Amino acid sequence: MKRFIAISCRALIVLCLLASAPLLAGELLMVRSPLTFPEAQPRLEEAIQAQGYALSQAERVDIDLVAIGFSHGNYRVVSYGRPEEIKMLSRRYPELMPFLPLQVVIFGERGSSLLVAINPLYLQQFFSQPELAKVFNRWNYDLERILENVRDVAR
Repeated sequence: MKRFIAISCRALIVLCLLASAPLLAGELLMVRSPLTFPEAQPRLEEAIQAQGYALSQAERVDIDLVAIGFSHGNYRVVSYGRPEEIKMLSRRYPELMPFLPLQVVIFGERGSSLLVAINPLYLQQFFSQPELAKVFNRWNYDLERILENVRDVAR
């Protein structure tokens, strides 16, 4: 009985740790926020700026989605980055351009919001330069903070 309780406690701890971090789905980072879409988008933009990034744009992608049959139109792609860093990286590594600026997709779903972004660490398998590994690690750390900020907000 003691062994069963010990194993159950360990399993509970692991589940709590998994629930406290953004979901890692290989190449994606994903969180669900209790905020509705109209509340979550400005919160995301504030979290991006608080992490030291500039907003590039918040592009509506819902028009085409609604046209092909999706029932609601709460979809955005929020682009962000540090302008000088993007310029420098695009000069040194033009093959990195398709991934710049960084982006988070946000969409409303049943009274909450889902935020999804490519995991910057995933890029390491395509770009093996050591100086880029440092950049990808920093982007990953910052992105996790941004997503946690939107997910953990008190209404």
